[in-house]
Amino acid sequence: MIGLKKVRDLSVVDQQGKEKSLPIAAASALLRVRDHILVLSDDERQMAIFEEGSDEPGRLIKVIEGDTPSSSDERADNKPDFECMALLAPFGRFEHGAVLGLGSGSKPDRDNATLLTLAEDGTPEAGFEAVDLGPLYDRLRSDIDDLNIEGSSVVGDVFRLMQRGNGPRGRNGRVDLDLAAVCTALDDGAPLPAEAVQTIEFYDLGQMKGVPLCFSDASPLTDGWMAFIASAEVEGGYVGSSIGVMDGAGAIVMNEPVDHALKLEGLSARVDNDEIHLLMVSDADDPALPSPLMETHLRYDRS
Repeated sequence: MIGLKKVRDLSVVDQQGKEKSLPIAAASALLRVRDHILVLSDDERQMAIFEEGSDEPGRLIKVIEGDTPSSSDERADNKPDFECMALLAPFGRFEHGAVLGLGSGSKPDRDNATLLTLAEDGTPEAGFEAVDLGPLYDRLRSDIDDLNIEGSSVVGDVFRLMQRGNGPRGRNGRVDLDLAAVCTALDDGAPLPAEAVQTIEFYDLGQMKGVPLCFSDASPLTDGWMAFIASAEVEGGYVGSSIGVMDGAGAIVMNEPVDHALKLEGLSARVDNDEIHLLMVSDADDPALPSPLMETHLRYDRS
């Protein structure tokens, strides 16, 4: 069993100018860029930016048009459902790289992404570009029932998506896209093309207390290897989560449960010699409670 340590609760500065901070309650995607921690929530239209190693509240930047509804029912019905982010190295007009946040595709109005330009210091610049995922996701629906993309990462020359197989007919899957085709479309301001799809593979992640484990995010390691998180959820709740590693051939070489009963949603992994440092966020499932930022260290064994 993998032990987790709580780093902090996630809250942001109140945009109304009040002294109190507001909780980030539905964290769903996590990315580290240098010393900056970026967090997306599935029901928000803003990204929270934190400084690694600091307990100070984060700040918000807008990543999609429109305002976040105040009632919980309206939020659920109208959420953009951004479930994952990927860091793109410099390309084309993005001199310092970019961040792509992707909708899940679980409903037709969630076939959207947001593209953020990175500044020289690694922080997202003001402004965003909407990206149409419709052509790509329609192509995936021809092979994947109950599409629900919850993980993304750049692994070598591949842009990888992770399908969460928690629907009635769902299966966990790995979708590899041609990274060059993805970057060309983003540079041109075009929809992500169906032709970018290279490989679709399906996985059985096993069960936790009789409930299937399903992918919930991924993060690149080195040499084509990748870390991932998975969670087991039931109607109205969750059972727990696991952390795994996939090798360069796409085989799962490790998948171990964590010692906290959390639904892990977002993952960022960094390799330092033979050790992996993982940061994770969990959805608090309560708008009044801040999502926790968790961490752990794993030995990076590729033998």
